[in-house]
Amino acid sequence: MERVADQTVQELLSTILPWFDREHAFICDSARTDLGARLAVASALLESGKQQEGTLLLKSIAASDPTGDSEQDAARIRSRMEMAYLLMDEMKYDEAENLLWEARKEYAQVPELEFLREEISLLIAQCRFGQGFILEAVERAEEILHKLNSLNADNTRLAKVYQYLAWFELHKTDVPQALTHMKKAMELAPGLDREMVDAGLAAEKNNDYEKALEAYFDAIQYE
Repeated sequence: MERVADQTVQELLSTILPWFDREHAFICDSARTDLGARLAVASALLESGKQQEGTLLLKSIAASDPTGDSEQDAARIRSRMEMAYLLMDEMKYDEAENLLWEARKEYAQVPELEFLREEISLLIAQCRFGQGFILEAVERAEEILHKLNSLNADNTRLAKVYQYLAWFELHKTDVPQALTHMKKAMELAPGLDREMVDAGLAAEKNNDYEKALEAYFDAIQYE
């Protein structure tokens, strides 16, 4: 990823400082040198619709060099994942995958992360799927599932892998297996949209399995 000049970052932070109230302005000021604070500012900008400014700050973190400070380097890995999400939304799966591999490679060096390396691997599987490598995506998801089970991972993490494995299998035209895995995801998920579940059940009753799987996929809630 192309580096962002420090002068560009400093000028941007000066520009956006008035956008923050006094209580939060110190975070913007800290973002000049602290990557964790910069990531927080980038996330706030993206959530408020300031896509260009938020993305530029994310890029500046993702393209920065390792610091040897675990908190700073954790922010680098998180920023690469956030950038990957944005690129995947734009269907730039190859660019997203490159960032995710970088994040995965550095994962073991940073203990202060709240997610598992297998969660990065699942995003990589989604990128492979997005590039048309369906069988590889299925195989990767199966490997991730096996690893998470060996780690006694929580139900939410398992649900997400089952959900995407089912989605990949649908496009592999393995509908029976896709239904089995999607229903397992629904069983493990922390929440379900009952309206979407009912839509899926109605579609399945009419033998419209693709529509049923789409409804079940959308029914799964993680927040």
